[in-house]
Amino acid sequence: MNWVADRQRMALQVLIALVLVGELALASALFGSPAAPSQPPLSIAVVGDQNTAGINNGVVWPTLMAARTGWSVSNYALPEAGFAADGMGAQAFSHQVDRAEAGRPQVIVLATGTADASMSEVHAVTIGAADAINKIILGGEQAAVIGPIWYETPVPDSVWRVNDAVQKAAAKAALPFFNAVDPPLLTRGLMQPNLSGPSDEGQSVIADRITAWLRAEVLR
Repeated sequence: MNWVADRQRMALQVLIALVLVGELALASALFGSPAAPSQPPLSIAVVGDQNTAGINNGVVWPTLMAARTGWSVSNYALPEAGFAADGMGAQAFSHQVDRAEAGRPQVIVLATGTADASMSEVHAVTIGAADAINKIILGGEQAAVIGPIWYETPVPDSVWRVNDAVQKAAAKAALPFFNAVDPPLLTRGLMQPNLSGPSDEGQSVIADRITAWLRAEVLR
């Protein structure tokens, strides 16, 4: 009868399904589950001055940070640039942020330069810091702010003024701020002989300290 044949076919189908399930379970046990798709590395863009761009350096801290963490780090820093200081033109941090955003990073780090300390009016630094920070926020990236990188005490008043202005701008935007002058991040021994910027050893120290700060305060 047809109903007997139908029941036999159904029983056969169930048996085949059970066998297939068993084979899949055995394969999974022997070879493991399929690997999950790997996540792309964290992408970071760094804006800064010669302390970050490097002067006569074999290495710079953004490159070292990338090598030590596996993060994708792009360095847009230019010598003598700052929130107000413009170096040779079109180098101010606001312009660097424009270039950084074109690469669609997840995080943009603003590493305050020391050229701003030569500005006669700290108000220009405050405006420049707010402009750069607001660009990042409007662009949808996460922002993190580092104060001027310094190497000795007492810290010059001009550097303190820049540090305080940038720290206030970061606080107003509720952004994490790394104070690199209190205490100074570097020492004279970690600077180049003419004090123009960090030595390669100094760059290594910066890389480790900034990496630890990013992990603790920015990426948590």
